[in-house]
Amino acid sequence: MMAGYKLLIFDLDGTLIDSLPYHFLAFKDLLLEHGISISDSLLRKLIGMPTSDILKNLKARYRFKEKVQDLREERRYHYFKFLGSRNIVFPAARDALEALKPGFRLAVATGSSKVIFTHSTERGFQDLFDVVVTINDVRKGKPHPGQLLLAARRARARPAECLVVGDSIYDAVAARAAGMDFVGVTTGYNTKKELMENGAIGVISSLSKLGSMLK
Repeated sequence: MMAGYKLLIFDLDGTLIDSLPYHFLAFKDLLLEHGISISDSLLRKLIGMPTSDILKNLKARYRFKEKVQDLREERRYHYFKFLGSRNIVFPAARDALEALKPGFRLAVATGSSKVIFTHSTERGFQDLFDVVVTINDVRKGKPHPGQLLLAARRARARPAECLVVGDSIYDAVAARAAGMDFVGVTTGYNTKKELMENGAIGVISSLSKLGSMLK
């Protein structure tokens, strides 16, 4: 069913690393500093988009006076404060990548910055990827397809030869717009039903199950 892929493109937050709780707390703390209380459900709906897009949404909603770039730096401080020195790579993710690497090229396409990527993972994990595309490399992040198409170009793969793996509906929408297949993983804030409704050709509960799908 899934033969013919050359490049596997992975989302980062909530897919490869268990970072969503720390991103969530960072946004909550940032807003509380400005005297704003946001509902958990609303914030979970926004997480998955690039940080700058989330902040633009919040700025419009709550009429922040601060610049988005300044808010982004504040939020990053809170993220690193909560993250500390924890190892947040999903064990199943590392095992899956090491098992898949002999047969596929591997890429990351993340709405997080390069700083977040390098500080949330260790060098050995980063070296598993042939291509890394962060929000710093593009003008628009997911759900825009630009990151996925850039990853494919850098890996010299056609969109039809790429499989996108992510936890968010924004990953699914971006994959569809890029002409790529998408497999959802329910390690983030979106349900199997939501991922399927947005175009997933399959949904798994853990990356440990990805290898069997690709055989």
